[in-house]
Amino acid sequence: ELCYVLSGRGERITRGQRSAVGPGDFYLIQPGEEHGAQADPADPWHFFTIAFDARRVARDSGRRLDDETQRDLEQALAQTWALDEEKGTLEQRVIHGGDGAEHIFRRILAELDRLDASRAKTALTALQVQALIIELLVFVTRCFIAGREQVTGDFRQRTPTRNEFQDLLAWLPTRLATPPALAEMSQRVGLAPAHFAVTFKREVGCTPIEHVTNLRVDAAARRLIDEPRTTVSAIAQDLGFCTPQYFSMVFRKTKGCTPREWRSRRNRPA
Repeated sequence: ELCYVLSGRGERITRGQRSAVGPGDFYLIQPGEEHGAQADPADPWHFFTIAFDARRVARDSGRRLDDETQRDLEQALAQTWALDEEKGTLEQRVIHGGDGAEHIFRRILAELDRLDASRAKTALTALQVQALIIELLVFVTRCFIAGREQVTGDFRQRTPTRNEFQDLLAWLPTRLATPPALAEMSQRVGLAPAHFAVTFKREVGCTPIEHVTNLRVDAAARRLIDEPRTTVSAIAQDLGFCTPQYFSMVFRKTKGCTPREWRSRRNRPA
């Protein structure tokens, strides 16, 4: 179960442990866990909640998704599970930095509101909701990885000392439109995925998925200025983002503004 706080504050209670949550926070509840919640009387919260089996969604949807969405899903899941295998990090309850996720929840609600008695339309709605859940899962995973870097305080990119990682960093910019999976990157440097994810973080200063995402966003930022006639949607598609909406959220998380705001601010006359 995944809860997202839209506004206000409160406490989530699981296994007798209390966790304070506020705007932009996700709270994770494992299957079968008893849990409770208490709103802050002075600032009561409003939140979204959704329950799903992430592994089942990934398994059942594989053949129904476009290549970009499936690739993003596999990347996010592979890196999260690799880090969990190495460090046991999935016990974390609160994930910060989810500002903007309400747009995904509202799109899920909008799709559910379109439910129709027609079997064909119901099946289409189910596929749309499934794709949005995957988009949400990828977003939450990236928030989790970014938050983990902030906790360790070791997230500044640096030049790796190992030759194989230097070669990898030189190769990655050639794959922005079709970002390599964690397994492909780990194979390129001759390490197991779990060991690779941790070693990459130590050598480069950020996780593989964050590094590739930053490269893609930086490339998009340059194109937004250099190609004023190219639409935001076209740039997002060229760089392998699954939807323009998801691209906008990732861009804003990295640059602090939307793609359109970025273009507008930098194209203003001096």
